[in-house]
Amino acid sequence: MKKIGFISAKRISPGCVEAVYVNGQAAAAQAAEAFFIANEAVEVVAASESHSVAEASAGTLTIDIVKEASGDAAGTSIISVLATTFDGKGTADTPQRKAGSGTLANKQLAKGDRLSFKPEAAGTELTGVIITVELKYI
Repeated sequence: MKKIGFISAKRISPGCVEAVYVNGQAAAAQAAEAFFIANEAVEVVAASESHSVAEASAGTLTIDIVKEASGDAAGTSIISVLATTFDGKGTADTPQRKAGSGTLANKQLAKGDRLSFKPEAAGTELTGVIITVELKYI
């Protein structure tokens, strides 16, 4: 059974908000999950990711943050809001920081658009994923 992740958002400075996603999914069961809905137009500035257990079995395991329109199922989008993806095989408990996409249209969300956690695959060991996304109002 899929566990719901913990999600929060807070204002970090005038004009900016931070969305936090704590993934509660079990190892070998990682799946796309929406975690933020824009209540007005925003732009992704940067994002950070850390995991408590790194993927060991898969040759590669990337983690992306994608933009999805209202009505789209989580993980069906291929529009990354990041300049590059996170490495799920990276050292455990070591934050990775990525800038927003270099393509303006990719990192901007209209009111009602969502952000989703999107692993490349379910993996075998990857767990304890925490993601923080810094957004600015536009």
